[in-house]
Parts: sequence; structure tokens; C-alpha cells
Amino acid sequence: MADSPREKLILKDFKPLIIVAAEEFPAKAQVDSITDQCGLTGISFPISEANEKQLWRAVFKAALRAQPQILAALLSTIEGDLSDQSRPALKEALREVGRCCVSRVLNKNCPKLEDQADELLNANTIPDMTAAAQELRETALNARRLLMRPLITSAHLQLAPSVLDPEQRRMELAELAVDVVTAVDYLLILLGKSAAVSSRLVLSDEAGADRGHGAWDDEAADRLDRRRLDARNTAVRVGMRLLAGMRSDVANI
Repeated sequence: MADSPREKLILKDFKPLIIVAAEEFPAKAQVDSITDQCGLTGISFPISEANEKQLWRAVFKAALRAQPQILAALLSTIEGDLSDQSRPALKEALREVGRCCVSRVLNKNCPKLEDQADELLNANTIPDMTAAAQELRETALNARRLLMRPLITSAHLQLAPSVLDPEQRRMELAELAVDVVTAVDYLLILLGKSAAVSSRLVLSDEAGADRGHGAWDDEAADRLDRRRLDARNTAVRVGMRLLAGMRSDVANI
């Protein structure tokens, strides 16, 4: 499971698994047997009479609060007790769990990454540029964590069939996400260099210790502005490369 709440599996993701488990193991005795086998405790079953979906919803809710190995053990136990005819349905449900989480983390088809790159490129004030850069950084970090920690099994973050070496490509995309973070961090350093916060990108009053030297101040401010614009362009370019790679090589976004 991932560190950030946005990257964690949530109960809603497990709807396909809940349906499969409820159809195959509808009785409370079956639910108790499976949870005992995997060591899952602390389940808050509904007090009133519950249907099979409500029982399994309570099971997966407890599993999400438990250690990751408990969730893995629960899935393994369910798979082991399933009939051969139901295992394809479980496999597809597991894929759907992964698709749900990937779509949520990357905001389905990655429009958030594209939107943030566009917002950064279009920003013409220091506060707007800073806000867009921070959002782009967060999304790149989420993408890296997702790439480095596939959900439950490696099948959930599926690389496209055209990718000859999925693990190598996964690592390349993760490294590209690091490049985005590094580029954005450099931009944020430059954005924070001014002594006073200005609402405009052209910062002729922000030469810091060099203020009071006339034309030299203007030249220093111009150099800083050019560095900021160059850093912004680099961050946007690398961000769009990450977006293009995720869209072309990750099959389930």
C-alpha cells in the first residue's frame, strides 16, 4: 500500500471483488471461515441482519485498515477457496481494482498532469506559477509511487503489450517522474529567490541585496526572470514527456 492517502486502495475500489466474493461465499459461516484462515480481525459486521454484499464490504473495510500482508492473505484465501469456474471472474475483478485506483491517482487518462503543465505554462504571476508547480510536483510523486509499488500484484498496473520489457519501462517512467520533481524543485527555488513577493512575473523591484544600483538592478531582475522562464519550460517539457509515456505504455489508464 502506498504512503499517501490518494494512493491507497479505498473501499470503493473493491466493489468488483465484493461482488465476486458475495456470489461465491454468501453465508456468514463461509465469511467467518475465510477471515479466520487469513487472520483478519476487527471486522465490524452490521448489527442487524445483513446481506452477503454487506458482509463482504465489512470484511474488505477491515482488511484495508489491517497490514498489507493481511489483505494479501485474504485475497489468497478467497482464491484458494474459489471454484475453478469462478477464478477468471476473480482475476478480472482484481484487474478492475487496479484500474480504479490507477484512474483515481492519475485522474483518469492523466488529464490532471496535462492540466497542471498547461497551468504552469500559462501562469504569469509568481503565486500562480508556484501553485501550479507544486500541484505538478505532487502528481509526479504520485505517479512514481504508483509505478514503484504496483497494487497488490504487478498485474494491476499493466504495461501495454507493445512494451518489450515491462519492468524496465516501469523503472524508466518512474525515473522520468523523478526528473519532473527535480525540475519543479529547481523552479520553486528560483521562484522563492526574490526578497519581496510580487504579483507580477517581471520583478524589477526584486533584486534583493542588489537593489539601489539602477540599471544593474534591472539586469539582475531580468536574468532571474529568464532563469525562471527557462526552468518553467523544462518542468513543463519533462511533465509532458511523463504524460506521453504513461498514456502510451500503461495499458490501464
